[in-house]
Amino acid sequence: MKYHFPLVLYDPECPLCLRFKQGLEHLDKNLTFLCARDDEIYSDFPELDRQACLAKVHLITAEKQILIGPEVVDYLLRTLPGVSKLAWLLDNDQGKKLKDYFYQKVEELRELSQKKSEECDQCPRK
Repeated sequence: MKYHFPLVLYDPECPLCLRFKQGLEHLDKNLTFLCARDDEIYSDFPELDRQACLAKVHLITAEKQILIGPEVVDYLLRTLPGVSKLAWLLDNDQGKKLKDYFYQKVEELRELSQKKSEECDQCPRK
């Protein structure tokens, strides 16, 4: 098991996840992206749950800490060059509420996107 940390697990069949990955690749070349559909990651990290990883973004830090959903956003805000300079804007109750609201709306869009692809005859099946 040789990985370059931090690892971000993403679902390449989810258009929103794919765009999230593409945007992060431009912001930080040190992030490693792994497909959450790849069985190898679950044998290397048995504490991960495949369905949970497909449902929410997961990040594994260099210390092997597993972050999920909004925790990933917090981590990226603290560590991404350029973005971390603005992280102080979210360091209060209003900022936290805004970040949580934004994350919730992105999750709703992702779920809606997946539902539409399940109803589409030309979309790939999981």
